[in-house]
Amino acid sequence: MEMSFLSKHGFKIAVLALCAVMGIYLLFTYVWKPEKPMPIQQAAPAFEMNDINGNKVSLASTDGKARIVYFYFANCPDVCPPTTFLLSEVQEKLREQGTLGEKAELISITFDPERDTPEVIREFAGRTFAEFEGWHFLRGEEKETIELARNFNVGVKKDEQANSFIHMNIITLVDKNGQVREWINGSDEELTADYIVKQINKLL
Repeated sequence: MEMSFLSKHGFKIAVLALCAVMGIYLLFTYVWKPEKPMPIQQAAPAFEMNDINGNKVSLASTDGKARIVYFYFANCPDVCPPTTFLLSEVQEKLREQGTLGEKAELISITFDPERDTPEVIREFAGRTFAEFEGWHFLRGEEKETIELARNFNVGVKKDEQANSFIHMNIITLVDKNGQVREWINGSDEELTADYIVKQINKLL
């Protein structure tokens, strides 16, 4: 009886088994496919600067947390304000998921410490909806900051005539071990806060 059943339905069973195997393969390949880890690009350059309250903040003091590092200046006529606003949306989403400050932080470093006094930075933060919870706004020496940005692979040049800065609009993601994992084009029109948070969560 068993042999009769198999001989009668063997082809159907083989087809069903093949479909099941293909289904499992497709499921693991396209649905449950684990994402590749973000590659390590380079070690993040070390730094130590003051925040707007005069507290020392360094790369080492923020170790153990995923970090978003952004170079800007408050008098920037184009990309810095909208990118900082985008990061304020990232800040809010990190706060909502409970990782802001505890597991992830934002670090903004000004190219223009002479004009970007603590008062100016507070006003800039207010205009762009940035808050100071889990977000360090740092000031150092101008030359030191420009060199640091370049070491982060963020191109910058001072326009002496205009007393301004020409710079790449780059958001850098640094993991909790101090490794640069991704450079994000802050001027990409398709860039969203959700994407940045998703990438940060990979580092967590």
